[in-house]
Amino acid sequence: MIVAFHCAAPRESIIYKTHDLSWILFSHGLAGVWILFALSGYLMGKVFYTERYTADLPGVLNFWRNRLLRICPLYYFAILILSLFVYPHILKPENWATLIRLLTFSYNQVLPPGDFNITLWAISTEMQFYLIAPFIYTFFKPRLQKPRQVILAAGGIALFSFSLRLAVWIALRNQIGEKSLYYFKYSYNPLLTNLDIFLLGLLVNAWIQTSQRDYLQAVTPDFLKKFRLPKLPVKTLAVALVVSLYLLTAHHIYHQELWRLPGRAGGVRTIAFFFLLPVLAALVTSFFIFAFESESSYWAFQQTERLSFDACLKNPARLLEVFGNLSYGIYIWHVPINRSLAPIVTSDIPVEAFYFRLTSTLLMSALLATVTYYLVEIPAARLKTFRKS
Repeated sequence: MIVAFHCAAPRESIIYKTHDLSWILFSHGLAGVWILFALSGYLMGKVFYTERYTADLPGVLNFWRNRLLRICPLYYFAILILSLFVYPHILKPENWATLIRLLTFSYNQVLPPGDFNITLWAISTEMQFYLIAPFIYTFFKPRLQKPRQVILAAGGIALFSFSLRLAVWIALRNQIGEKSLYYFKYSYNPLLTNLDIFLLGLLVNAWIQTSQRDYLQAVTPDFLKKFRLPKLPVKTLAVALVVSLYLLTAHHIYHQELWRLPGRAGGVRTIAFFFLLPVLAALVTSFFIFAFESESSYWAFQQTERLSFDACLKNPARLLEVFGNLSYGIYIWHVPINRSLAPIVTSDIPVEAFYFRLTSTLLMSALLATVTYYLVEIPAARLKTFRKS
């Protein structure tokens, strides 16, 4: 979703019997980042809930150390390479403040000079969340012992976040509606206004561990259980919801937000975009996680065979893990690659140019991600340490 968003699909490029279907190509990259944050919240909670790390000083320090080893080597390597060969202006003295923000994980892509790899802001927000994740876990763990408590906590988090977004909306309504940079700077980028997305993902751990009964029985009111409703195919429903989330958000930014419409004023046009879509993306992602991670799957990582060619032959579905391993590198490299390809990969047919850009960007960023995975990420990963069973 994020790569497709940055490749900028053209409007009115797919017309069928007077129906404009171009919105299907309008991947909502912002929603893709919200999905990423919810997944991150879940995984950072899981490493504590499954006791991969202990909630004491040695365990938390080891968690932070391993997170630094996971993120920093490729992150700083990318900053070095991009500063030398793609964005050399960042090395000028007048831009050192931005360089310092990049190096200290406080980067905001709308602050001048904004012409650097814009995706790095999300890594800054991720690192800020890693810093507080152990404290959030130690707060929630003893207080969420029943499914009802988890639901109440999720509702409280959503209400708190709504209040924060409402305060930003009231204070900066005109500015947010006129210029996108105000939305990015005060709502989309900061950790505080994204904290509900991280936490809803994290709470999936508490829900899985506290739910002792079948999912439907845990959430269905008693008066409905007497009808003996058939059990829903939860995984199928989860996939359908994710697809629906993509279609809904793509349709919204095309028809309501009017993205890439010539003459469109900048800024956020609708309340749904500002208040509802972030929470909706977090809820759909959290349900998807629950559908595939509940029951025995939650503990499967402890017995999983190391990823290898033989392991993929035994279970071809594990080929998806290859893309998971490369996803960080693809995220890091795709924007500068797309920027370099955009003037080269062109066509008289706009939608054809989009597909060329998208395919070329994915292939080249995957190739570069593979190289840096073996040269940078794997050597750093060997330095990680975990609690012994």
